[in-house]
Amino acid sequence: MTPFRIALCQARAFDLADAAANFENLLRALDDAGAAGAQLVALPECSYPAYYVGGTDPYATPGVPPFETVRAAFAAKARQYGYWLAAGMAVPHADGTLTNSGLVFGPDGEVRGRYDKSFLWHFDSLWFTAGEAFPVFDAGFARFGILICADSRLPEIARSLRVNGAEVIVDLTAWVSQGRDMGALTTTQCEYLMPARAFENGVWVAAADKWGTEDGSIVYAGRSTVIDPLGVTRVCAPSDREDVVVFDIEPMEGAMVSRRPSLYGVLGRPTESLPAFRNEDMPVSPRAAARVAVVPSQPELDMAAVAARFAGLRRQKADLVVFGGTTGPEGWEVGLPVVEAAVREHGGAVAMAVATTGCVALQSAVLVTPDGTFEHAATHGRGVDLAEVPAPVVETPFGNVAVLCGDEGYVPEVARALGLEGADILAWPAFRPHPMLERIARTRADENRAYMAAAWPGGGMLISPDGGPIQVSPEGSGVAMTGSTLLALSRNKERAPGTNVVRGRKPGAYALGRER
Repeated sequence: MTPFRIALCQARAFDLADAAANFENLLRALDDAGAAGAQLVALPECSYPAYYVGGTDPYATPGVPPFETVRAAFAAKARQYGYWLAAGMAVPHADGTLTNSGLVFGPDGEVRGRYDKSFLWHFDSLWFTAGEAFPVFDAGFARFGILICADSRLPEIARSLRVNGAEVIVDLTAWVSQGRDMGALTTTQCEYLMPARAFENGVWVAAADKWGTEDGSIVYAGRSTVIDPLGVTRVCAPSDREDVVVFDIEPMEGAMVSRRPSLYGVLGRPTESLPAFRNEDMPVSPRAAARVAVVPSQPELDMAAVAARFAGLRRQKADLVVFGGTTGPEGWEVGLPVVEAAVREHGGAVAMAVATTGCVALQSAVLVTPDGTFEHAATHGRGVDLAEVPAPVVETPFGNVAVLCGDEGYVPEVARALGLEGADILAWPAFRPHPMLERIARTRADENRAYMAAAWPGGGMLISPDGGPIQVSPEGSGVAMTGSTLLALSRNKERAPGTNVVRGRKPGAYALGRER
């Protein structure tokens, strides 16, 4: 990749009936992008003719300029200014289908390809056909891939683009939002999901969003943004007006989080064979709830202190206590029986992780329940001996629990595999604080529709299946925080009507098994 300038056209939203005015407005935005010297330009999701199109043939609506007319005009703008253009459009096909697509024009005005939205959101599926390919386009100055809005909610899609060679991910989006003040609208996607996708894949992310409303019932967040490979937001547009966000992207160090495809076999299995799929149809009592506590890490391993802290939290009705990762010279060799005895006496469960500081560099996690102790050595991480067996998903009276050991939490495939294996609660004892840790933890909960209980030196969070914090330990306080989980929420994998993070996957389409 070489330095280049990108322009994100944050265009006003128009209803389908106003498509002609929308068309003229988009052409003005493309002129502004060209005048700014952009080499790559992005128009938001379904910029034309509208996002809420109401049927499979929106171009039959009176007064809507034909698709071919608009495509030719977009091609002319790309040719006039010599830029690459990724345009969000509702694309009609000869067989009568309609796709929610990113149409890619080269600097010569020729159509170089198309990306079709794969993970359809809510009413998308009423009129759009989902795509199953994740192309990457070589613009010379950079290789870029496209995803569209809800596609970012499945880690497999951004990961496939990265494995296919993308250095930049362009998000053509229509981020639905809400709020009392149009000037303060935001969305989980710009708060943590897209920063997580940038960080875990080591790529730049550039998201072009709409602003305003459609159909009197859909309001867009604006906030068109550029995020660097470390997950840092470099520029972000306001939420209440048009803007053309111009940013100069440069090569910078940011590596894709390490991956070991040999461990991810579950990701390619047929959906109907997955425990998470079967769990959705299992009856769950509305009273099936638990209390989960997160405890910031100790300075050094002290199993007697762990047992005492656990017993105290059990008196406060905590069912699962997750301790942050810590270090010790002998790992679990000394002291574990003390914790096991406390669990047998008081019930409940303990999840924790230790980094051994003796002769062997090893990170391992343990889940202690009255029925047994489940140890798991880390499968990902730097400078440690890595295991070849993924963590187990352990059935408990309060739900299925799986433990992410240290750096495993940063790897999207690890949590995803555990989620598909039926984990209701992801316990993440982390060994060190990190600027992206909280956003990654929220992303892991959101993308899997599972609870996340993360603890680390200095802090901890319990996060709901929609990515929202339930409890947060005040940073640096060492205070344990306890909150409630509801099993029915983690068993329901639907994010919106017709949008399911398990059933909406296309396991045969993802580039998950390639080494890169």
